[in-house]
Amino acid sequence: MFEWMLAPLRSLVREKANLFFSLIFPIMLVAILGNMLANLDDPDTPVGTISIAYFAEEAGETFDAMIDSYDEWIGLPEGAAPTADGAAGPGEVHEDFAAMGERMERAAEAAAVQAFIEGLSEHEGVEMIEAMDAEAALAEVDSGRADAALVFGSPLRISVAEGKDLYKNRAVTLIAQNIAHEYAAYKAAFLQAPGAFAEISAKGMPDFTGLAVNKDLGASRSMMDFYAVTAIVMIAFMGGGIGGAARMFFGRQSGMLRRVTASPRGRARLFIESVVGVLPQNILQATIVMVVSTVFFGAHYAKTMPENLLLFCFFVLLGMAVTAVFMLVGMFVRVNPYVPLMATLWTLLFMSGTFSKDIFIEGFSEYLPMNIAQRAAFDLTVFGRPEQLLVVMGVCAIVLAASCVLGAVFFRRKEIML
Repeated sequence: MFEWMLAPLRSLVREKANLFFSLIFPIMLVAILGNMLANLDDPDTPVGTISIAYFAEEAGETFDAMIDSYDEWIGLPEGAAPTADGAAGPGEVHEDFAAMGERMERAAEAAAVQAFIEGLSEHEGVEMIEAMDAEAALAEVDSGRADAALVFGSPLRISVAEGKDLYKNRAVTLIAQNIAHEYAAYKAAFLQAPGAFAEISAKGMPDFTGLAVNKDLGASRSMMDFYAVTAIVMIAFMGGGIGGAARMFFGRQSGMLRRVTASPRGRARLFIESVVGVLPQNILQATIVMVVSTVFFGAHYAKTMPENLLLFCFFVLLGMAVTAVFMLVGMFVRVNPYVPLMATLWTLLFMSGTFSKDIFIEGFSEYLPMNIAQRAAFDLTVFGRPEQLLVVMGVCAIVLAASCVLGAVFFRRKEIML
């Protein structure tokens, strides 16, 4: 068993070309591209123009109408209050202060939402799309015409419907949180000191921009950090894909698969052992690239040791899953898979933005496995969020398990080995 499992590692050591491609080339990629493109490429993801579909529930009266109604009310004789038709007299109290206050609050909320929407519409980076109702706003997101949706309820509540773009979703969520917090602050100020608030509002709100300063929040990366991640993703797909398919193809072509399946060992175990045999190679690749990139090139991965260990496990699991899938491919192809797979995988990696951050095809690149793996890794290394990485790791584990089951089944069929 161990001889069969150690065969991939021995092949890696004996073949100098494989050793160079698997261990040296990724490090060269990090060093060359990380330095060469340091001033030419932007490692951060641009958000671009955000299309937001919105719907605001009707609050009833406009704020101006509410103010006029309130002015008429406070001018009434003592003990009087307005009726539904506007007439009033002593003892005809149809509305109390609580009801009037609720009406004013609803009108103020409507005015705040309208001002907020108008302000966003004037921003060159935001495109506002008015919807007939909440369902129509959600439909705009589902169809892809809008990046996200905002639904304003009454009393004031803001619901956010997220689209497919991770960064635009975060931007829209922050926008919604900003208006909610700002309105809450104004409301609290009005309730605590309505007279002072009215006086300040009449003069115009003061300029608070001097209270804010630019601060580095740590959510940044260099091009060296970028390529330190993408180089491992590249070798996981290139090395795992070509190596896994080539091993099965040449094993069948040389008769090695026929000989090992003729041994007393169960055929179902042989494929699983073949997959386990690439584990040392994947561990070695991830370890060398991460250590060299950090120590010699100054690259940064995650901020804490547990997060770096999680990232390391992700790279290893990713390489194992890719290798297992392409081992299945190598069992059935009848031509040398080296050149076709190299051309295909290299093209997909290029369109995934692995070699250049600016290469991104809307509606295509985000669905490529390479791009998904990179986004998950960057979500951890840049923002410290492991959720997306854990989801991708779960998918990799499922793919790995399914590939091992299928490979074990196919290894039992004698005609496949011929």
